[in-house]
Amino acid sequence: MLKYLNYDNYNVDEELLKIENCEEAEIVLEPRNKKCLFILGMLFVNGVKIKILNENDLNLEETNKSFSMMPYVWSKIGDNSFPAPDYSNVRTEMDRRVENVKRMGCKVNRIENNPIDNKIFLICPVRNATEEQRKWIENFTKEKYNNGYIIHAPHLHTRQTDLFGGYAICKQNAEAVATSEEIYIYYDQSSTGSVFDLGVAYALHKPLKVLNKEEIVFNEDDFIDNIVKTWPYNLKTKVRTLSKENM
Repeated sequence: MLKYLNYDNYNVDEELLKIENCEEAEIVLEPRNKKCLFILGMLFVNGVKIKILNENDLNLEETNKSFSMMPYVWSKIGDNSFPAPDYSNVRTEMDRRVENVKRMGCKVNRIENNPIDNKIFLICPVRNATEEQRKWIENFTKEKYNNGYIIHAPHLHTRQTDLFGGYAICKQNAEAVATSEEIYIYYDQSSTGSVFDLGVAYALHKPLKVLNKEEIVFNEDDFIDNIVKTWPYNLKTKVRTLSKENM
């Protein structure tokens, strides 16, 4: 079983090899840590069951979409001891929802890499996108569509209503990444959802094209900035490390 107690000094490619060959991982969840979100994306698409070691520190009363609630739902779907035979561990509204879908056979599964010709997945900001960003992305989407591409833009093609704290959204997006030939990104350095999607795409070895590269001031000490900046160059062998400086 893999353990992620912190996110310092990991070789990303070595971690991916471990993730591809494991079934379960114990994690300390840090919802605002970019390195944590990236690792979560790699775990998610590989169908790894997770146990959240700091679950008691999370706010689990709210059912809104968040990177606290989504991993919680994921952990419960993969937990063979949930629900207990007497349902004593079904305590919250979200627990009741998860218990219901588990009765219908919902499981944590690996998402297979199965690209479709001329399909593109667009990583972009959704919840906090500016009006200017939305217009640019919509115009780009129309242009690609008119040129014969199949394009999946999350704010247009992923249903944003989610009764499972974001789990359904992440699943739909990850499946769309897996069926895409290429990944395009309108990179917003403040978008946490983009970091998770990048982890999914990285784990599937997808080519990446940065659409707004000329507008970005890359921070050499930022882990995700470095991933995005160097992605097109020899993805499979490039050595990348999660270090304390790359928070």
